[in-house]
Amino acid sequence: MNGQSIQGYLVIEKIKEGSVGPVWRVTNSKHQVFAIKQMSAKNAADPDQVKRFDKEATLTRKLTHPGILHVLERLDTDPPAFLMEYFESENLKNALWNAPERVVGHEFRILRQVAEALAYVHEQGVIHKDVKPENVLVNAKQEARLIDFSLAQTRMDRLLQFRKRAEGTPLYMPPEQIRGEKCDPRTDLYSFGVLTYEVLTRRPPFLGTTQEAILDKHLKEAPPPMRTWVPTLSADLDLLVLKMLAKKREDRWPDMTSALYELAKWEKQDTGVRVRQVGPLRPPKQK
Repeated sequence: MNGQSIQGYLVIEKIKEGSVGPVWRVTNSKHQVFAIKQMSAKNAADPDQVKRFDKEATLTRKLTHPGILHVLERLDTDPPAFLMEYFESENLKNALWNAPERVVGHEFRILRQVAEALAYVHEQGVIHKDVKPENVLVNAKQEARLIDFSLAQTRMDRLLQFRKRAEGTPLYMPPEQIRGEKCDPRTDLYSFGVLTYEVLTRRPPFLGTTQEAILDKHLKEAPPPMRTWVPTLSADLDLLVLKMLAKKREDRWPDMTSALYELAKWEKQDTGVRVRQVGPLRPPKQK
C-alpha cells in the first residue's frame, strides 16, 4: 500500500493493523499529514460491521475536545474509510513497557486528560464502553488522546436497547456491562478505574488464563489494593481507585467529573514519591 493513493491521499506507511482494519499515515497535495482508518475487506463484507464503522465516524466527528482524536471526514472509498488527524504517539499499553519515558513521572497528567475527555463525552450523552490503555494515545509531550468509539452508545442507543448486549474488552468491563445491562457514565468510570490501576501498578486488577475467568473475577472478586503490588502508594490513592472499581454502580463516584476532581489533586503531588516503584516492574503473569 505504501506509495499508493486513497482518495487523493498518498499512503506513507501503515501505523497499525487494528481489529477493524489498517490505519495509514498519509499526506495530501499540500504535504499535510493525516491518518486514515480503513476497514479490511473481510469486515467490509459484513453489513453490521459497516454500519458500526459509519456510526463511529459520524459520532466521533461531532466530538470536539483536545483529549479526543478528531475525525475529519468519511471517505467515499471501497473498503470504507475515514480521515483523522495524525497524532504521533504510542498507545498507553505499549508506552507503559516500550516507551516508559512517555508515562513515568507523568501518570496523573495523562490520567487527568483521559478523565477530562470522558467527562466531555458523557456531557454529550455518549458512553464510550471500551476504555482501556490500548484506546489512549500518548505522545512524547505526555499529551493524551482517547480513541475508538466503535462500541460507543448515544442516549438514543440506550433508549432503544431492549435486549441485553454484552460487548467490550474483558480485562476492563464492569459487572453491568458483562451482564449486558444498559450502561451509563459509571460504566466508563469503572473501566477508567481499571486503566488507572494498571497505569499505577503496571498490571490490571484481574488476570486469568481465559476470558471467562477474568469476567468471573470482575463479577465476584474484590480487586486487590494497589499497594499489594506497589507498597509505597498512598492509602488514600488506593481508596480513590477502589471506589471506581465498586461492583455496584451506586457505590462508585456518581460521575466522571466527581472522580476527576479527586484525581486532579494527585497531579499536583510529586509523582515520583506517590508512585515510587519497589524494584524493577515486569509484565504480570497470567493466573
